[in-house]
Amino acid sequence: MHVINRRSAYNPSVPEPVLVALPGTMCSPAVFGPLSGSLAGEVAVDPVSWLTQPGPWDIPAIADRVALHIADEWAGPVLVCGHSTGGAIALQLAASHPALVAGLVLVDTGAHMHGHGDVDAILRRIQADWGEELRAAVLDRSFHAPPSAADRADFLAWAAPLNPQAVYEVLASQRDLDLTSRLPGIRQPTVVVHGRHDPARPPRQGRELADALPNAEFRLVDAGHTPVYETPDAVAAAVRDLSERSRSS
Repeated sequence: MHVINRRSAYNPSVPEPVLVALPGTMCSPAVFGPLSGSLAGEVAVDPVSWLTQPGPWDIPAIADRVALHIADEWAGPVLVCGHSTGGAIALQLAASHPALVAGLVLVDTGAHMHGHGDVDAILRRIQADWGEELRAAVLDRSFHAPPSAADRADFLAWAAPLNPQAVYEVLASQRDLDLTSRLPGIRQPTVVVHGRHDPARPPRQGRELADALPNAEFRLVDAGHTPVYETPDAVAAAVRDLSERSRSS
């Protein structure tokens, strides 16, 4: 399967592979900015703001909408990077729409949320106490090395107008979804990237995900829950390698 090329916005004369980027819940698509910078001129990064789109907001429905986006915007198979909840969406997308996915980069995510210690607490707080304090707590626990003050302010400003019902529904859907039985059928080349310091998902969960996928490798990086921002060069290296693997598959 060959990843589709589209001409770069940076240099219209240079075709590039495409990386559709799916952020985590309450996570601004701008979190992929450092990764996009690391890949500039090589891979066109297309962040998808799936949480601000109309519902329903369960994982399968979101994956179907991402599939429509890929088909409409790129007309062929692309690389997909899913971070956190975005990783669950990417797995669902690869399982349900395999012809649209040339390869996967799965970042601090998993096929299920067993052992993800704080999801029920977050769901309770969304219902009882939705506000900036909760959004800031979720943001801050997502980074081992804090983002810059300007980026943190921008991330919080992006999250402020989110529909709390949408946030609740997607997290509840992810909590209740277990894609383990579908992993053997996801045969696209995959790199599982996991932050060594992730407080929500320990690295063993990333290793388990890579072991369960037929064509995956595991990379541990010196980051928290958000390597696409914290260690963009390491994730960019994974994307480059994945692009080469997808071209030869």
